[in-house]
This record gives sequence, C-alpha cells and structure tokens, in this order.
Amino acid sequence: MQQSSKTVWRIASFVEKQLSSLGSEVNAGLPEAAWLNCQRLIRMRRQAQERGWFRVASKLKRELSAEIFQLTRQLVSLQQELESATAEKPLPAVHTIYEDLLTLEEEFGDYIIDLKNKTISVVTESIVLEGVYLGAFEIRLELAELNSDSLFHYHVFAQDPQPPITDEAVTHPHVQSDNVCEGDARVPIKRALEQGRLLDFFVLVSRLLRTYNPESPYVALSDWHSAECHECGDVVTTEEQTHCTNCENRLCRQCANRCVDCDSSYCHDCVTRCEICRDDCCESCLKECELCGSSCCSYCLDHEERCPICETQEDEETNEPDQEITSPETVSPAGTPL
Repeated sequence: MQQSSKTVWRIASFVEKQLSSLGSEVNAGLPEAAWLNCQRLIRMRRQAQERGWFRVASKLKRELSAEIFQLTRQLVSLQQELESATAEKPLPAVHTIYEDLLTLEEEFGDYIIDLKNKTISVVTESIVLEGVYLGAFEIRLELAELNSDSLFHYHVFAQDPQPPITDEAVTHPHVQSDNVCEGDARVPIKRALEQGRLLDFFVLVSRLLRTYNPESPYVALSDWHSAECHECGDVVTTEEQTHCTNCENRLCRQCANRCVDCDSSYCHDCVTRCEICRDDCCESCLKECELCGSSCCSYCLDHEERCPICETQEDEETNEPDQEITSPETVSPAGTPL
C-alpha cells in the first residue's frame, strides 16, 4: 500500500516534534519485578522438592533459569543505558525523517502509516531459521503522545504464527507475547529511535528476527517441535514423543503404555489391564468373558469368548467320565449266576 506524500510528511513532522521534546533523563530504576519473580520461583521450587513433586520442581527450574536470564539482561541493559545517557543525541530534520520513511518501500516492498493510531508498520519476508519455518512478521512502531516518558514502543506480530508446542506465546526464539528480546541489539535499536533514524530501526529489528542466538532463546530451535511429557515432565523431541490416544496428552516413549491389542499409546490414567494376563489394554479392546464376566484382551479369549480359566473348567467338566451305578449279581458257589 503506497502512502501519499502528505501522510508521510505528517507522520514525519510528528516524529520530529516528539524527538525535540525528548529529555536526556534516564529511568535508572532496578528491575525489581524480575528480582521478586526469581525469589518467588525459588520458594516454589523448594516447596515442590520438599513435597516430592519432582516433575513440578523440574518445570520451575526451567522457568527460574529463564527469569534469571531476563534479570541479567535487564541489568546489563540498564548499565548500557546509563553509559550512553551522557552522549549527545543529534536531532534529525523533518525532511530527513521523511526521506527515511520513503525508503522503507524500497527496503521492505510495502509499509503502512496509520495517522489515527500513530503507528508505522512494515512486514518482513517469511523467515526460516535452521530449517524451522516461522513465517513473516509485522514490525509495528507505536508513537506515543508528546511529553510522554517513553515516546516510542514497538511490537512484533507473527503473520502466520508457528509457535512451539510448549509455549503458544512464543512465535520466534526471541519473541514472546509480541515483545522482542533484543539482547546486544538493544542499544543500537534504542539509539536509532532516539535519533529519528526510522529506516535503521526497522532494518535492525528485521535483521534481529532473521538471526538466532542459541544462548538466549525463549525456546531453542532444537526444541521447537519438542513437548513436555505429561507423565515425567521431561522435554522430548518430535521423534521421541507420542501422545495418548484417548486424552491427547503428549508422552515420551518410556512413559507410553501400549495396548496389547491395538498397539495404540495411552497415558497411565487412560489405560487399564487384562484381568487374566495383566498386560496393558485400552477400554475399547477389552471384552468380557461370556462365563465369568472378567475383562480380557483378545489373546486371553478363545473363539467362544471364554477366558482360559473358564475354558479349562468347562473342558474338565465335559471330559469327566460318567459314574454308572449297577447292582452286583448273585452267584452260586459254583460260579454260575443264580
């Protein structure tokens, strides 16, 4: 969608006014929320271990590790922000911002300016990282009102969301709930916005989305198609996982119970056992013995739907010889019947 020159100029003028009102103060507050969340997770994990809830404790450990990483990242970013606060921030002229916006069309093929909501958006090409298709992303820059504490906000929206199985809020290894984990790109992105270099801002974020840092993902690409086993809590890859045929819970192959009849997988809660051989069997495959009513798998029933116990008893009764009662004959001393 090609933007009119008037629309582009109006948004460029608004950006220029925003930058002129931007002060040099830095919000030097510590990341207290992340710190408190780390303490909460530590307490919860300790309680889970004390109660023997090892699967819950394992999950809390992963959450704590991710939260500690976020806390560390915020502290590093705060330090970088403080160090860069003393630098002079050159303010661009409105025509420079205008030219930057016009160049967006050459770089991305299309861009959208929403004057009513004061947003500027571009859409990336479809992104594939290490063989994992993630789709295209909209990078939306939101311009706050004049004299706001933070004049720029931006979010990244997946156009064809391909989240991992474990977290639907993650649409990219470095995007969670439409927010980007910028890592080392935080300072360059911040400076590009503060200096009104909008083209550089969109290029930096787009390049970030096409980059994978295996040391700091929300979900690693190697685990993108992995899932947590419902039974033991271990995270297993697609090749190592199956699911319960009844309730659809995902399972690792070690925890899957296979029906001896249909060979389908079931979780512990959805499988039962043959009352004769005690092998795992699903409810659909179990049949009742015609004589005693025991629930049996097909291997434990004969063609007359009898279990081995009833079959044996019935055969013994059938093969038992008849006991005929006869009266003894009277014989003479000479050996001839009387």
